Amino acid sequence: MTTETIPPIRPYYDFSTVFMATKAFIDRYNEKHDQLTERLNANHRATAELITRLYAKQLNHAVSLGEDISEQLPGFKTYNPSLASCKGCTVRTIINHKERLKAAGFISKEIHRGKTGVELWINPQVFAPKKLPTTSGNIQGIIKDIKGALCPEVKNLHPLVHVQQEQKKNNNSTVDKFITPEEGVHLSAHSPKETNVTGTVQEQDKNTEESRTSDSKTQTRGAKKMRKNGSDPAFLLQLVRDFWKYARLLLFAELILSEVEENEILNHIWVSVYRKFRVKGNKKDWEGYQQILYKRVDMVCRYLERNPNRWVAPAHLYFSPDNKRNGFNKTYDWYLKQEILKKEIRNQILIQKTEKEWQDHDKGKGKNKHKTRLQLFRIQQQRLSTYKDDTLMREYEKSLQRTLLKPIAI
Repeated sequence: MTTETIPPIRPYYDFSTVFMATKAFIDRYNEKHDQLTERLNANHRATAELITRLYAKQLNHAVSLGEDISEQLPGFKTYNPSLASCKGCTVRTIINHKERLKAAGFISKEIHRGKTGVELWINPQVFAPKKLPTTSGNIQGIIKDIKGALCPEVKNLHPLVHVQQEQKKNNNSTVDKFITPEEGVHLSAHSPKETNVTGTVQEQDKNTEESRTSDSKTQTRGAKKMRKNGSDPAFLLQLVRDFWKYARLLLFAELILSEVEENEILNHIWVSVYRKFRVKGNKKDWEGYQQILYKRVDMVCRYLERNPNRWVAPAHLYFSPDNKRNGFNKTYDWYLKQEILKKEIRNQILIQKTEKEWQDHDKGKGKNKHKTRLQLFRIQQQRLSTYKDDTLMREYEKSLQRTLLKPIAI
């Protein structure tokens, strides 16, 4: 009778253990300082416990992905706005608390990573890995503990389309076949690039939210509405994946997500960016809207490149329909302002060109010197009408009044 060799179990970070280590560290620090102004108060302690909890989750997730952290712990990657949102305070409060924790030695080092947030290193006294026992008496309990520590359960997310339970295939539904995660996304509107991005593990706690329950009847009605509007559901849902792939490549290149977290982001995009495709439009209309979305992502990317100290919110918050303050939908007004400014500049250049042609015509110069005034007017009118801009035509009429209807001297 042979006995199977049990592989060594990798260390993991128990939340209660690191919390006790955090408490002990702060208590020791406060005992060494008599002045109340020098001690860490309850708010500082709460911020330290928040960082400890999120950092432990990040380390356990790294271990679950097979990363070796036994030699040296990676830094804790996070965002100041994310910490402020989790704690329910302002970003300035989080920054002040971090400064106090650095002065106390709880945070040993901090590096600002620009649009990818900040990276913190915690005092090694707090994060001493706890190894699970490897006795053969209660293997099932050990496996359960590992699963709970490394792979915390996440609620099922509201799917883009109705997916059959228990991995049953629906041979009659083209939508279910199309939305499978194995299929790639083609960036047809842009030059093809390698889309298999890799990076460092992000803060996993900030990538989960309260999920909505799935309603298969609602999903079915949504697909029927798409067909009724004359649009192919598979084509529309592929637009969602194309957009997320492009946005992730430019704005969240270092983000690593589980399948559940990525589905949550896709559903947020489906709701907030595409309004669940309730707006009527044909395939050409949606392709035009997709191009506008790509331009809005490009605008954000260029802004972040010009301002390395700025960043966008985490993906699940950036595309959340409930984010009215700094979500992706705020870029629509930004895009409209830029487009309006571009049109104004273009119109000014076109009007200046027409005025120059009238001035040359009066002097007998230019390529239109042999044309009559009526012929020149028709040429200019036809040229400007191709832009299909009523504002441009009104500006042209005002320009004619200024240029041609000069006051007569008495």
